[in-house]
Order: sequence, then C-alpha cells, then structure tokens
Amino acid sequence: MVYSFNEALYVYPLDAASEQEMVLCEVSAQQGSTIRFAMPADLLELLKMFDGRRDVAEVFAAYDKLSPGKYSLPKVERLVQDFLLPKSLLVDLNTPAFLPEISSKRTSYLFGKVRLIPQHVVYPVAKLFGWAFDKRVLISWLTIFVLSHLIFYLWLLPNLRTHFSHFGGSTISIVMLLSLVGAFIHETGHASALVSYGCKQTEIGFGMYFYYPVLYTDVSEAWKLSRHQRATIDMAGVYFQSVFQLLLLGLFFINGSSVPIYFFLFADLIMFRTMNPFLRMDGYWLVADLFGIFNLRQQSTKLIQHYFLKFFGVNRADRTPLHTLKPRARVALAVYSALSTVFFFYLCAIMIRISIFYMLPEYPTRLMAVWQVAQHWPLDVSELFSLMFEVLWRTAVLVGLSLFAYRLVQTAWGVLKFLVEMLLQKFRKVLTVDDSGVGPVSSSRG
Repeated sequence: MVYSFNEALYVYPLDAASEQEMVLCEVSAQQGSTIRFAMPADLLELLKMFDGRRDVAEVFAAYDKLSPGKYSLPKVERLVQDFLLPKSLLVDLNTPAFLPEISSKRTSYLFGKVRLIPQHVVYPVAKLFGWAFDKRVLISWLTIFVLSHLIFYLWLLPNLRTHFSHFGGSTISIVMLLSLVGAFIHETGHASALVSYGCKQTEIGFGMYFYYPVLYTDVSEAWKLSRHQRATIDMAGVYFQSVFQLLLLGLFFINGSSVPIYFFLFADLIMFRTMNPFLRMDGYWLVADLFGIFNLRQQSTKLIQHYFLKFFGVNRADRTPLHTLKPRARVALAVYSALSTVFFFYLCAIMIRISIFYMLPEYPTRLMAVWQVAQHWPLDVSELFSLMFEVLWRTAVLVGLSLFAYRLVQTAWGVLKFLVEMLLQKFRKVLTVDDSGVGPVSSSRG
C-alpha cells in the first residue's frame, strides 16, 4: 500500500528530559477535539518520507540507507497499521479522509466529564489576568502568601480557638459554597496562565476523580510550551485560590465573622491535597513538568511492571523507561515509582475503611434526616439545604468509590490471570524438559 504524510499535522518541539530529541504532533480528531502525541524526532523524519508514491517497503529501504539499523521493516509495518494510519499521522490518498476517535483510555482517570464553561467564555476572562504572571507580581505574591500563613498559624489561629465551638450546619454550608467558588477561581488560574503564554484552546468542566467530584481545566495546549511555563500553569490554580483565600480572611478583621477562619483552614487542606504528586492533579503535573517526564504515570507503571515481571522470572527485551531518560529524570522516576506504589496501597486501605465503616453505614441515616426535616413545619431551609448538600456529597463519593472498586477488581483480576498463565507456561516448560531427558543434574549421588 502507498501512503502519504498528513500535511494537516502540526509539529512542535517538545521540552522533555529524553535522551533523544522529541517532538509534539497535533492532529484534529472527532467532535472538534485535538489529539497530541509525543514522538522521537527521527521517527518523524521517517513519516515525512511517505510521499504518496512509495509503499512501506520502499520508504523503509530509503530510510534504512540514511539511518542503518534504526528500525526493522516488520516494526515499521506494524507501526503503520496499528498507530500511524488509525491516528491519521499517515493517510491513504485513495480512501476518504476521516478524523480519528479519542480513545477512552486517554482520560480513564476522570469519569463522567461534563463541559461547564466553553472556550469562548473562558478565554476572554482568562485573558484579563495575564498581568498576574509577571515575574515581579509572582515574587510579591509568594512573599505575601508565606507571611500571611505564618501570621495565621502562629498568631491568629491560637488566639481564636473559642470560635470553633460555633461550628454548625449553616457555617458548613457557607464554607462549602465558598469552596465551590474557590474551585472555579482555581481553574480560572490555570486557564489564565495558559492564555498568558499565547495558547487559546481551554475550557472548564466537571468530572469524577477516584471517589470525589472535581473541576478540571483543559490545558493540553501547554505541551507546546517550555517546562518552566508548564510548571507555572500547574501552580496557577493554587496561586489564584490563595488570593481568594486571603481576600476572604480580610472579612474577619472587618466584621469578626468566624467563617473566613474556617474557610482559610479548609482551603489550605484542599490546596495541600491538590499538590499531592501521586494523584493526577496539580502536584502530579508539576513533578512531570519540572523533571520533563511526559506520561509520568504510564512510565512509572511500565517501570513497576518491568521489575514485577523480573521478580517472577520473566525477562523481556523491552527497555525500561529509565533507559530513555536523562540521569536527573531517571532518579526522579525511580523515586516516584517507589513512593507511588506505597501511596497506592495506602489509598486503597483508606478508601476501603471510609466506605465500609463510615460512608455506607451512615448513608441511610442521612437520608432519613433529610426526610424528617422536610416534613417539619415551619421548614428550616438552612438545615434542609445543609443536609441535602451533605447527602449529595456522600452520593458522589459512594459512586466514585464504586467505580474505583470496580477498576481495582478488574486490574487485580487481570494481574491474577497473567500470573496463572505465566506459571502454567513455566510448568509446561518443566514437563517438556523432563520428558526430553535433559535437565539439571545433582552434584551428589546416592
């Protein structure tokens, strides 16, 4: 078959800690979306040799003369059929053009994605805050952030312990609502940083991550940028959220309300969770961008799988991700892989305990409480709203826990099947060796 390089493909240099030069490829996909791929630059040179006149074997022969032994013909043929054609990096000029589909696996960590604010609304708003990413403004705010937190935790909070006795249902509702506003401000921060670096395609949406609902911002265009710029985008959400946090704290000094105190504490907990590098949130992307490791989770998983198989005596010829990275990134990936494995088992234990001993037993009681308050007259709107908000939150958490449990069981079943198949193969090999009369001999004789 004769194929041609897709001239509609956009190519950008990719700032990554790889031993070989990498490029970012963009191709239009269905539903007005874009698919992006990281690719070795030398493979791109191979793709450009598909000119619509030569078949795969002829292109390979021409490329092999320039770079002998770089690829094999069977490998190139598989790559063409399994990846390059389905993703429209190469096109067949004799067949109708088509747009590739976005694989569900690419966003499998986020369930039930719903677009809330489209690009034509997010972009003009985000563009208003480009000034916030001037280096002088960033350094000034970092100073204010550190000083304000020192003052809050060393002076203000120790002198306000009596306020915690007034922490009731209405206060919880107000703090939750303010946190929702803070979440949108957080996402606006990501979008504003992205737009400040010249990108345009962004939107804000909602989804389920693990066991809790989250907002997200599409910042996939950031892959065109440098590592430093991507890291700034990663931190921009916490940056904007901390500004909102401190502005609300000012209300305490105006009217003495305890709500800003609770919100300050709750916002810090949210930002701390967001910067957890083992969850696919801001901290995860910050680690990936600072060390230049694209597809950090996938590369970490491959590394763990490699040593897992090696532990069971399965040695594969494939190179580990460590062999494709620069020294500093290798150390980062190895440390991250070890710590993420520990965190994963810790997270599983926490989620099992929460669901079995806390969420499920109390769920019927919370539903009954909503029903009882709804029947009481005159209706206590504040209490009803607080209870309904809690029930909705618990429902979302239980749905997320159920999805996580399903995926966990599915993964465990796959691993178990693999181990059983591997042990059976080893057992068959032992039987084959024994039947042939060839095998290990003992150094002792009886």
